[in-house]
Amino acid sequence: MKRLGKWIIVPLGVVTFFMGGAQIGLASSDYPNRPIEMVIPYSPGGGADIATTAYKDWAAKILGQPLISSFKPGAGGAVGSAFVAQAKPDGYTLLVGSNSPLVIAPLTKKGTGYSLEDFAPVCNLSAVPLVWCVREDSPYKTMKEFIAAAKTKKIRYATYGALTAAHIAMEALAKAANFQGIHVPYSGAATAMSAAMGGHVDIAIASGSAGMAGPGKLRILATASSKRLPGYQDVPTLSELGYKIDVLTYFGLWAPRGIPKENIQKVYEAHKKAAEGHGKEIAEILLKVEHNMLFLSPVELGAAYREDYEFHKKMLGEMGALAK
Repeated sequence: MKRLGKWIIVPLGVVTFFMGGAQIGLASSDYPNRPIEMVIPYSPGGGADIATTAYKDWAAKILGQPLISSFKPGAGGAVGSAFVAQAKPDGYTLLVGSNSPLVIAPLTKKGTGYSLEDFAPVCNLSAVPLVWCVREDSPYKTMKEFIAAAKTKKIRYATYGALTAAHIAMEALAKAANFQGIHVPYSGAATAMSAAMGGHVDIAIASGSAGMAGPGKLRILATASSKRLPGYQDVPTLSELGYKIDVLTYFGLWAPRGIPKENIQKVYEAHKKAAEGHGKEIAEILLKVEHNMLFLSPVELGAAYREDYEFHKKMLGEMGALAK
């Protein structure tokens, strides 16, 4: 399998475990002939909402049917995800999913009512990198300086919650670089970054913070992406520094396992045409909320999530945090 950044190219004939479940249902030649419900497992205005909104009007015109956003928040995205997992696999109920509810929640919590295998990938819409940031006047000017200091004393680091992607990625870095830290979880990325800005912790790990960087604010030391992304062109990646930690928060469309492959293809093609025809406008909408446009096919999205799943399963096992 070839990789170019996060664009994963699978040779013809290679079938991911996701796609096996995507060919069970019976396709309808007139699909879609009614509105499609896009279940967003969070409150309005968040990343999943913005990612959907950036594409959906153009994609709806191509499909010839409205794409209706339906908000079902709760349990960090697990409520809405479970709803879609149990929905009829006919293509009229889709999930705007991300790594936390689809990968981390089933690995760490009992009773979610679903696993990653219960979904078929449709396409990815956007992605946000994890960033390591300190106060602008922090003595740590680079990630190398921070790691060197962390080896001499226990640093305090903030994230947006225990067993989140940020927490797990920081533990992976600490293991790879051979240092220890004291985890201080906060209720969200904004509060974690505010803690770093206020000097309550040495560093914060969050999903995107370009808007909080600058004089008197935060300095971003590194991102956890395989290549530099828009908004972070001057920031080194952990991979560049020798730490193979590539963690992006993906926002993409998923369907219940068993959906006809032809129905997946129609939704995918509509969003692909929207991305090709209106990519500049979509990218501008996404960048306003620090999302990067990252459009992936069903096979590419499935392969990316399999890689993400294996990384988090390994790390959570080492942390003793896998659900029993």
